[in-house]
Amino acid sequence: MIGTLVGTAGRALTVEGYAQDFDTPIKAVQFSCDDGDTWASYPTPQAKADRNVNWSFSFTPPHAGHYDLLVRAVCKDGKTTPEPARVAIDVREGS
Repeated sequence: MIGTLVGTAGRALTVEGYAQDFDTPIKAVQFSCDDGDTWASYPTPQAKADRNVNWSFSFTPPHAGHYDLLVRAVCKDGKTTPEPARVAIDVREGS
């Protein structure tokens, strides 16, 4: 679990974590900033079944407020994480 992150509007923020599926290689990590309506997929072609996949996601929040970043893994057979991880991000006004 990743705790609430704090960022500044207009400044890049990087979120990092890892994914695992124990028996199957992860073929992609997906991210959503709209509560799962759409997903951006990033392939992980070097993933092995016996290792975690470390990931990082950078974005620049345009406005102050609260954001939720959803993260899920896609395994080799195309199944996705049943419950995506939710990363809470509080963004302050830029200066």
